[in-house]
Amino acid sequence: MKFKRLSVLLTLMLAFSTFFTSFAFAEENIDKPNLVALGDSITYGWNLDDTNGNTQKSLKAFPNLIIAEGYFNVTNISGGGWTSSHILTQVNDPANEAAIQNADVFTLDIGSNDIMGAVGLSDIIKNGTPVDPSTLLPKVTAASQQLGLNLQQIFGKIRSLNTDAPIILYNIYNPFAQSDVLFNAFLHNIGEQIVTNVNASVINSFAAIPGTYIVDAKGAFDNNQLNYIIPSDIHPNVTGQAVLAKLATDVLLSLLPEELTVEISAPTEETTDSVTIEVLTNAEEVLSMMWLEGEKSAESFYDEEGKELGKKIIDNKFEVSENGTYSIYVLDGYGQEMVKVITISSIKETPVENPKPTTPTPAPTPTPTPVNNTPAQPAAGTGHAIPNTASPAYNLVAFGSVVLLAGYVTLKIQRRRKQEV
Repeated sequence: MKFKRLSVLLTLMLAFSTFFTSFAFAEENIDKPNLVALGDSITYGWNLDDTNGNTQKSLKAFPNLIIAEGYFNVTNISGGGWTSSHILTQVNDPANEAAIQNADVFTLDIGSNDIMGAVGLSDIIKNGTPVDPSTLLPKVTAASQQLGLNLQQIFGKIRSLNTDAPIILYNIYNPFAQSDVLFNAFLHNIGEQIVTNVNASVINSFAAIPGTYIVDAKGAFDNNQLNYIIPSDIHPNVTGQAVLAKLATDVLLSLLPEELTVEISAPTEETTDSVTIEVLTNAEEVLSMMWLEGEKSAESFYDEEGKELGKKIIDNKFEVSENGTYSIYVLDGYGQEMVKVITISSIKETPVENPKPTTPTPAPTPTPTPVNNTPAQPAAGTGHAIPNTASPAYNLVAFGSVVLLAGYVTLKIQRRRKQEV
């Protein structure tokens, strides 16, 4: 969007101007925003440079001074004596279509000649005689109505080609100072009456159009005509042009995005689980939110081709399972970026549980076997008597022992024979 591009450029170039003087803005390699200035002889810079010719638009006119001299690429569509009908013709001219489409900001200062022409102000000044105001007001009403209709069509055409660039609309100032001279006092009073009415009934009504900003040239010039107007003229002098430029500058600076802020929080209580890190920001639109392990700069989150290297943060939070330092990167819709760092130290390792020592179960007390005191009866037969421990199991054990002994002897004999061989 053009408004976002303008905001980004304003931010970057204002920062740039902190270190360099205004001449640096004229460098060709700087991508300057585009301003289209629509207006009459005030926008043209009438009588600023050549009081006899006015053959070309003056670089001292206010469009060239907004923010700083040479700040914008200015397309000045204006002319001496132009009315709102001239501007309507210009915005419908195909030759101006590209400039309108590519504009990052518009200024529109028109209507003075609509009203002055309607009341015949030039003739009144030439005659030097006051006239009955009641004869002028009906003419002012008709001219105001036509001015309003023309402005509606001008705004409609601009918005059909450019939907979002800010339009700074100047109200009409009274060029006549207060005076004790009768005729000059008449001019001031009739000018005050006419200008106040036109501003209230026509100019101020356009403030309701989105992206339109009314600037109060009348309020700025009131009681300052002698300082801001060329003597015996109705056009601003160099000081007056600077005042008009400042009115637009103040509007544009007020449109700059709020400085990006990022706040990071995480629980500090000791835990054996993962920790959730939350990210809060005042950004109206977040284009990117990522994190990386370690302390990183903004450049670390992109490779040389602009591909994102960080891990995406979803719903403004992410989890980490290890202690350490983590960097969080945020980029908003105006191109502002910020990196915040947080250190996590609350994650504790899960303790290894040692098995509980078991108390050994005491062996059961053997039940004493009753002793048979009855003498054993001698076995019948001849020869040696068999011990009373003899049984089939005893015989098997004895036989097995003989077999094992024989096998052992045989194995020894075989190994010895192998060694002799």
